[in-house]
Amino acid sequence: MAGVGLALTDNLTVSFLNPASLSALSFTTISASFRHSSANLKSASQEASITDSNVSGVQFVIPLKQNKVALAIGLSPYSSAEVSFTSDEASTEEKPLLETVSYDGGVNTGFLSLSIKPFDRLYIGATALFYFGLLKNIQRIDFASPDLIDTQIELSRSVTGVNLRFGVIFKILSNWNIAGVLTPRVTLNSDNTLNLNITEFSSISSTAIELPLAFGIGTSFAVGRKLSVGIDYYRQQWSEVGKDGFNHDSQRFALGLEFSGKGSFRDSYFSRMAVRAGIYYKNLGLEDPIGEKVSEIFGTVGLGVPIKWRAGRLDLALEAGRRGSSSKNPFRENVIRFTGSITIGERWFLRRR
Repeated sequence: MAGVGLALTDNLTVSFLNPASLSALSFTTISASFRHSSANLKSASQEASITDSNVSGVQFVIPLKQNKVALAIGLSPYSSAEVSFTSDEASTEEKPLLETVSYDGGVNTGFLSLSIKPFDRLYIGATALFYFGLLKNIQRIDFASPDLIDTQIELSRSVTGVNLRFGVIFKILSNWNIAGVLTPRVTLNSDNTLNLNITEFSSISSTAIELPLAFGIGTSFAVGRKLSVGIDYYRQQWSEVGKDGFNHDSQRFALGLEFSGKGSFRDSYFSRMAVRAGIYYKNLGLEDPIGEKVSEIFGTVGLGVPIKWRAGRLDLALEAGRRGSSSKNPFRENVIRFTGSITIGERWFLRRR
């Protein structure tokens, strides 16, 4: 459904973004997701390709009071980088050399969520976010001559920080939900270490990494018994933190549809399958070299396949889209992304009535 999910509440939807929805889960639930993407980069004179595979997150939800109170713990990647550039532009006939610059590492988020349903139509939730990770920037120069010593400079940044996220879902009607999420602005701490190939300087300085205020609103409603529609809007205010390269706020608009038989686990296999489609547009908050905003647009199709558990499903989706700026800049990225998640729910830790 193009990533739509802020306002969804059902037994098979485990939201990583809106903690309010977790108390709608009737069973103890484990959810894990992954993704694989392939990007083809083209410009007027250059072409390249990039592939990336990673786990998108793991979450374990325990209903402390069925459909009233739920607790969840989990882990998800916030950012990652694995890039390497090689150049011989600084090489001369007298001193031939090869220069390599690489970036590696990432920041992960561990989280603890609590969701409560105080009234029939209201769900509220909060998540404690724990950021941690290691980022490395390595610059290496290899000389062809044995008379010259190869050099390497490695800057390591150990990142830590804590934040909160708040979420709410309100049922206007039995088939219509509205929702909102808010993550305050936060400053992460970065302890830096500089390592030369001859010595190491520990904790040369501590720097701050600013993450912006982020918020989103969404709605979902059912049309009849089998069709569901969801709409989300999510915004990150990067322009206010003064981050290099981010001159504008990041904004995401998404629309998704799901057609499902809505059968229970006792019904036939095909009555429990779900077919999905969606589209989303995102302004990344970046500018290209000529000052144009960088945006992306994607279309998605997906399938939800029931598996052998009381509340279990395998969700698969294929996304295709284009990332780039205006026609003034011919640089484009054509991206294909495959995502999947598995959700398993059982009656663990629940009292027998």
